[in-house]
Amino acid sequence: PTYLTTMTVDLLVIAPHPDDAELLAGGTLAKAADQGHRTGILDLTRGELGSRGSPELRATEAAAASAILGVSARANAGLPDGQVTNSDTMRRVVVEQLRQFRPRVVILPYIVGRHPDHRLASVLVRDACFLSGLRNYPANGEPFKPFKLCYALAYREDPVTPTFIVDISATFERKLAAIGCYASQFAGTTQAGE
Repeated sequence: PTYLTTMTVDLLVIAPHPDDAELLAGGTLAKAADQGHRTGILDLTRGELGSRGSPELRATEAAAASAILGVSARANAGLPDGQVTNSDTMRRVVVEQLRQFRPRVVILPYIVGRHPDHRLASVLVRDACFLSGLRNYPANGEPFKPFKLCYALAYREDPVTPTFIVDISATFERKLAAIGCYASQFAGTTQAGE
């Protein structure tokens, strides 16, 4: 993986593919940035299995979306798209990223989902957040454990009652503009889905 920053953040969204952070929590990222918090995104994969676009194009789109949301730092863990697992190798990669970002709060995908990368990323990130705080866990960086984990529910096929909702009324248009940066994924589509 390539570390794009050594800056610590207050709020870090960790999601499987470029565009998932914007879909899951784009309005929350913009709101937090507007309030003076340092925000970050960790994309676990480059989205190389996507039916549309290329990893290079998606990286360009991610940079544009980050600028719109006021994101302080963004990195890509370089895990293989479509093969996210909760393995020791992948946990170590995420732990090292967590130790770089040192987030107070982590937002991750909800644990249930149709896309295997989304579902497995949730478990992987949860476990990595715990292991990151262990002094003797064999990974680079100083031990660090986030204060709080929050699961994001952007789209669900079954009813799930959230425990809290972030009002993004003031940043909703920026969220949509950030999602719009991913023309490779959404331009010309006639249906939505996970």
